[in-house]
Amino acid sequence: MNTANSVTVLLELEPSTEVIGSQEIDIGARVRWVHAAHQGAARTLCGLDPRGLEPERYRPSSPDQPWCPPAHHTRRCPACDTLLGETG
Repeated sequence: MNTANSVTVLLELEPSTEVIGSQEIDIGARVRWVHAAHQGAARTLCGLDPRGLEPERYRPSSPDQPWCPPAHHTRRCPACDTLLGETG
């Protein structure tokens, strides 16, 4: 059974800055890890509190689609991915 349709995808962001001249400029945040939580759960599958994470709009379009957005495939949380059984 694919549980990807019953998970909420959450992004763990890290601030990203760039030094231009002598100033450090905030250029937004980048994705550190992509986590999964069962809908309504108090913790992600790997045990993080989801309150500090950003919800992702991505939802698999069919049961054979991956739980993680393709654009962030390399940023999947290893623990969440393992617990969902999609490490391939």
